[in-house]
Amino acid sequence: MSSKARELSITGLGVGISSAGVSIASTVATLNFVGTGNTFSYDASSKTADITISPDTTASPGTTINYPSGSPSPFVLNSVHVTESITFDNTNADTVPANVVTGESMLTVDDSVTITVEEGKTIVPDLYNVFG
Repeated sequence: MSSKARELSITGLGVGISSAGVSIASTVATLNFVGTGNTFSYDASSKTADITISPDTTASPGTTINYPSGSPSPFVLNSVHVTESITFDNTNADTVPANVVTGESMLTVDDSVTITVEEGKTIVPDLYNVFG
């Protein structure tokens, strides 16, 4: 006797996916869970798998950093990770001399990223969280 998974593979049938009862896709062959903390349960009577996707808990700038117990600390994340190249010039930073103030006090720039600051433009980190 072959398994149902094997039968699906042989016949070319797919899996139907719905969200809140609305069909998203009906011919999916593989479900790929990315990340950690994803869980699922299967109801054999309805042949339904309930899938829970854990949220991305990566802190964003301005987020309070919690103590290990989970309670809020007085510390706030005030940094940003730049992952895309950008040029500050007359097309996006005004046509006159201008300061471009970051929303955070610390910038971490990927090795493959270039930040170009053209003549008349100045990058100013928000050291005192004026804009936060």
